[in-house]
Amino acid sequence: MIASVKGTLLQKTPESAVVATAGIGIRLFLPLSTFYALPDPGSEVFLHTHMIVREDSMRLFGFLTESELEMFKVLIDVNRIGPKLALTILSGVSPGDLQK
Repeated sequence: MIASVKGTLLQKTPESAVVATAGIGIRLFLPLSTFYALPDPGSEVFLHTHMIVREDSMRLFGFLTESELEMFKVLIDVNRIGPKLALTILSGVSPGDLQK
């Protein structure tokens, strides 16, 4: 399991970012809160991660803060909330507000 990624930010979009580390470009799917907080490409970044492995795919999700990561894990444990919906929820509400 990949717990975090540290490296050079190569590319960022509202949906994902690519981080170069050890000669590998790793795509991470992000909530908008993380996207807006990322520096410009070429900068060093550190992201907490959560990997979801399914029969047909492996996806790595990246979060700027540990609280975002923990709230993501709580959300995907809720029945009928998958990773995509969890990212959408975190894009509109801070982890602290969601806990309230």
